Amino acid sequence: MASGILVGLSVGGVDSDEMFALVKTLREASVAHPRRFIREVAASSAFDTGLRPGVKYSEYLPYAEKTIRSAASIVASAAPAELPDFREFLVEIATVVAEVNQEGGFLGVGAQRRTPKEVAATDAVRLAARHD
Repeated sequence: MASGILVGLSVGGVDSDEMFALVKTLREASVAHPRRFIREVAASSAFDTGLRPGVKYSEYLPYAEKTIRSAASIVASAAPAELPDFREFLVEIATVVAEVNQEGGFLGVGAQRRTPKEVAATDAVRLAARHD
């Protein structure tokens, strides 16, 4: 959850389309992901975002990084062979949320699928997931 929420907050706030994409990605992974471990992790998600009303990206970033590092650490110790796929899944969630909305432009012309802020947030997820 933290990886998707972080990306949503990077452009001001998590909107309903981003939240829908996040939940949909987790639900689909819980049923159809090719890796059993990812299916089980996605199915067990408590949907606890740690998000409070009015929270800003800069306030959420330390929470998200800590949560992602903690999750990766647990996977590294409990199922080390699954760690690369788990890390990839966290980045996939961030990417899905980043690609939900097009930002900027005028009437869709010149809009970006992923803004520099969303790319930076996705990179923060990638870095936190790789932290050992």
